[in-house]
Amino acid sequence: MKVIDLFSGCGGFSYGFKQEGFEILGFVECWEPAISTYLKNHPKALHLGTDITKVKDETISKFEGEVDIIVGGPPCQGFSIAGKRNPKDKRNLLYQEYLRFVRIIRPKYIVMENVSGILSMRDENNNFILLHIIDELMSLGYFVSYKLMNAAHHGVPQNRQRIIIIGKELELFPNTNYNKKSIFDAIWDLSKGKSKLNAHVHFNPSEETIDRIKKLSQGESMSNFGLGRKRLIYDEPSKTIVTKPIYIHPLRNRFLTPRELARIQSFPDSFEFTGSKTSMVKQIGNAVPPLMAKAIAKKIKEDIKNVK
Repeated sequence: MKVIDLFSGCGGFSYGFKQEGFEILGFVECWEPAISTYLKNHPKALHLGTDITKVKDETISKFEGEVDIIVGGPPCQGFSIAGKRNPKDKRNLLYQEYLRFVRIIRPKYIVMENVSGILSMRDENNNFILLHIIDELMSLGYFVSYKLMNAAHHGVPQNRQRIIIIGKELELFPNTNYNKKSIFDAIWDLSKGKSKLNAHVHFNPSEETIDRIKKLSQGESMSNFGLGRKRLIYDEPSKTIVTKPIYIHPLRNRFLTPRELARIQSFPDSFEFTGSKTSMVKQIGNAVPPLMAKAIAKKIKEDIKNVK
């Protein structure tokens, strides 16, 4: 089964499907550090373009009958409850480009990921965006279902809730696994000393910041930073990993390294990140956790076998 990943980021969605034996044919991504990381880990995938609005219909049509699944997470910043939720934000309309790929390629399955804020987001005409997406997919002949999934239910040591929309004839969401993993499970061996692992590089905060970190107990945050700069709790799943280096190690007086954040996102150590420390964190925070993607891919693979 062949996959195209839209708004791919560094490739978390693709990597989860790859682990279940799917072939990644191509991807669309605009940010250079993420493109570099994606190609390093998916060297055979074709980069179809940076600006998805400029990928021509003729280019897309070449994949008609060749691509079985389209996955991807259209930009979510405009939908996020933590943001301004401006109906005029142009990023809010990029889901239409995802639907354009679906209309032309007509894959057997579609899997779309976004933040929970999309449930209540309306466009400039006061219409619910999620309903528009569902109506469009149904008009194309897809049976559509969606669910608020928590990555922590699928082996990811992180409470990360995302809306997953799946288009197909049958219910395809994976069963929930309530055996949650903790931060300890993910990073215990990285707590001491240095490591040669890719992306396990420390940030260098000021002495003043370090002094403030030392005073924090697990679960406490620095004042004046809202939910940011929080010392995590070692024996619990992490808070949702975001795109900035704000989380503090449960036991050490430092911020988590990109590699520790990657492990909490369920990336294996063999997945290599490129770019600066801050760009690595941004790539990791934007990614779909591979283990959650793997759980979805496994369920789809089971459905394919049942159909055959």
